Amino acid sequence: MLENSVKEAIDLRQSYTQVVKKLAYEQRFKNSKKGAKIARKAAKKIKIIAGRLVRDIARKLPLERLGVYLPTLKLYQRVLSQKRGDTDKIYSLHEPDVKCYAKGKEHKKLV
Repeated sequence: MLENSVKEAIDLRQSYTQVVKKLAYEQRFKNSKKGAKIARKAAKKIKIIAGRLVRDIARKLPLERLGVYLPTLKLYQRVLSQKRGDTDKIYSLHEPDVKCYAKGKEHKKLV
């Protein structure tokens, strides 16, 4: 996302590079009780920042270049809006057609 904005010379409101670096570090310690709480908050903040970046890039992208990046922006938006119980989730940004075939118990619903 950020590479595309640099390539297209889009002046972002904020790049969030240092913030995301710190939040990624906070997600490392999710196995302890206190760390799990911090990691959950960090994951939520990263998702919020990603949404801000997608909206900012979509808003500032020139109309003649919007057609090139529209499928990518729609993919990012779909990833950001998916919930835990949704079907047809996107598991990978670089290979969005990957499906999850999970084995489970017959009487339990897979999420």
